[in-house]
Amino acid sequence: MKRRIKTRRRITKRRKKSIFTNFYFSFFVFASIIVLSTVGFLLFSPRFQVSQLNITGNNNILTEDLERVAEQKLKTSFSLLGMDISTESIFLSMGGGVNSLMESFPEIEKVTIKKDFPNGISLQIVEKTPYAVWIDEKSYLVDKNGSYIKDFEDREEYSSLIRVNEKEKIDNLTKKDILERLSKIELELKNNSINISEFDVYQEKIVTKSNLFCKIFFNINDDLDWQIEKLIIVLGNSKYSNNLDSFEYIDLRFGNQAIIK
Repeated sequence: MKRRIKTRRRITKRRKKSIFTNFYFSFFVFASIIVLSTVGFLLFSPRFQVSQLNITGNNNILTEDLERVAEQKLKTSFSLLGMDISTESIFLSMGGGVNSLMESFPEIEKVTIKKDFPNGISLQIVEKTPYAVWIDEKSYLVDKNGSYIKDFEDREEYSSLIRVNEKEKIDNLTKKDILERLSKIELELKNNSINISEFDVYQEKIVTKSNLFCKIFFNINDDLDWQIEKLIIVLGNSKYSNNLDSFEYIDLRFGNQAIIK
């Protein structure tokens, strides 16, 4: 008797593509087209290209110079598929250009940008205020923070500024630190009718030059409050205060002493 051999036929079923897969892919393509079209419109539409630039607040910097540099910073350039593309879209304008503008004009302390849609930019300039004439290898104006403004020019408007002669480089103090110390000394002496015109700054010494013949020595690294207190005691003594022009110097640098010569 013959045995019947049963054979099994392997049947593979094709999986039908999910309708959701097709939907998400189509949605992604459609959304990408919308986003790219919107970005392209915002970046390259003539309606949003900056055509009006308004600059205010500048007193010592020529508006024409500011406009020339700012207009260069308004332009954004990049390469796409081997093509060089540039735009002055208000949405990209002055992105990192503020720092570049301030580097071009050290006189600027702060720049505030206001976008006047659809195609206008307003720049509000705040200029640094000169506080002193700093003299090392050259002479230049600095503000209270010791920040460079511009090279010094002998003009009437700067005649009241104090001169700081950096005779020696002080490694452990910044210009700001030094000016804070000098400002404290200047204020105290002014309260006692002594008007400072210059400071000579050394590694460990400050020498004042004022409307008096008598010079005053401070230690720039020691406790200035204590040195000033010693000076007030000296100035409170009529023996010295009434004859300051007859003395060569008052040295406040050593401990509890005030050496008068």
